[in-house]
Amino acid sequence: MAEQNHLDLAELEGGLTELISGNLLETGPSFNANSNLYEAGLDSMAIMQLLLLIEQKFGIMLPESDLSRENFNDIRSLARLLEKRLVAQQQ
Repeated sequence: MAEQNHLDLAELEGGLTELISGNLLETGPSFNANSNLYEAGLDSMAIMQLLLLIEQKFGIMLPESDLSRENFNDIRSLARLLEKRLVAQQQ
């Protein structure tokens, strides 16, 4: 079930880090919000899985227009995108 839509950037980063390191990629202890996701092993299949996990955890469906290399470069970029989408959903 999706969490409530009042998450701040730090909570989004933490949730994404947990999703990615716990479910998608084998990450080391130095993995953080600024780590390059592509260098960590993110590929198109992992992105598709991540989109499903984001929808389940945060209740956010990202449109195809948001699926850019820039938005998925690191957790911080992705968290900012989710924050924007949450704000848009609340309006």
